[in-house]
Amino acid sequence: MKKIILLYLLAPLLLFSEPEDELDGSVELEEISMDGQACYDYLDSKGYEEGGNERRGKKFFIAVGIDSSGANMSQLAYIDSIQNAFIRAQMNAKTALAESLEKQLKSEIQNEFKQAFKEGKKPAIIIQEQDVEAETYEDLSTYQKMKLLMHQKLDEIISQENKDAVGQDERELEKQMEGILNQNVFRDSIEATAKSNIRGMKTLYSNLSAKPASNRTSVCNVAIWSENLVKYADAMSTGNFSKLRNLKKGKPLKEYVPTDKETLGVTFGAFMVKNEKGEMSVISFSQAGMKTSSSLSEKAAFTAAKTKAERAIIQLRSENVEVAEKIDSFEVTTEKTDGLIDVYSEENIERRQTAKTEGTLQGSKVLKRWKQNHPVTGRLVAGMVVGWSPSSADFSRDMKETLDQGPESGGSNYSATQVDAKEIESGSSMGDDEDDF
Repeated sequence: MKKIILLYLLAPLLLFSEPEDELDGSVELEEISMDGQACYDYLDSKGYEEGGNERRGKKFFIAVGIDSSGANMSQLAYIDSIQNAFIRAQMNAKTALAESLEKQLKSEIQNEFKQAFKEGKKPAIIIQEQDVEAETYEDLSTYQKMKLLMHQKLDEIISQENKDAVGQDERELEKQMEGILNQNVFRDSIEATAKSNIRGMKTLYSNLSAKPASNRTSVCNVAIWSENLVKYADAMSTGNFSKLRNLKKGKPLKEYVPTDKETLGVTFGAFMVKNEKGEMSVISFSQAGMKTSSSLSEKAAFTAAKTKAERAIIQLRSENVEVAEKIDSFEVTTEKTDGLIDVYSEENIERRQTAKTEGTLQGSKVLKRWKQNHPVTGRLVAGMVVGWSPSSADFSRDMKETLDQGPESGGSNYSATQVDAKEIESGSSMGDDEDDF
């Protein structure tokens, strides 16, 4: 039966196919690079797919988050706009997981067709409804006379121009309707919602693509989720660090930090890696643009970068993600009496995403603070690399317990100018050891 169906499907293609050189005005098709292309190339290089994957009996979920910066490369806010774009890209990746878990869809489709056909001369209407109004002025009641007086006074006030305009739109519409033979109205409305608590979704790869010629900057990241990663995240939240220890040994966290300035400048987000003790740890990258070259601007930028890097570690542990979107499509096809066909279409898309998290972070430490010229704009940017490990968290707990105890007795100028923006296509990855998935 399957073979018969296949033949029926292929028959129209065989009957209507033509040699390529016989097609007039044919378009040469070629693959065009899109936003987030580097992340999709990364997936291909690893043999991963978006959605569910399986390696050596382990299942894991891969999502790609893509976003872009709307800021002009000559703006001081450009660097911060890139940071915001990476944050949105990470949220988009988590949203993809939430939608995969459970997505509620509501759809409403309407299609209405109407034909109005007229032929011949319209006759005079001689049969009318009986007039129940008074025949003479004297027959009117006092109330009706008062209404008539008010209408007369209003008519005196209203200009002739305004009187002529009354009903003009209706008459114009009626004139247009006289020229319409058929009309089809199509409406398509889709609403979708999804929400979930996402725990243990980490970044594998991030990329920044900047093209000054088109003033276009796009960012993307590849994120992964698995049951193992959830266990690690839950252990971080609960303080049950035994699950984070005695793993395959890695290297000191500082050695994971890129030494290449360009790579460092395009690395964002929180990555899970193993340190030299065999502990599952976290490295978080963030940056902020300096508004001037002053010490105060530097301090403000480092403060913002550190706080956002620490937040990314909390987001890795747990984050509530919610998305709601609505797509409304409207199409009207009108056939006129002269044979012409007009098509009007309209589409409105709304998408709202919310991501919330809160928690206590103990034991985070700065692995690297850096200040350099941004690889795209050349403007000053301050960055922070923050690390967390079970050992550092234990030390922080011990310090807190000591400090919580009572003391023993017996003691005693910059200007915003046009920049020469440079094209960049760079990314970085870490923590992609499949033993951890």
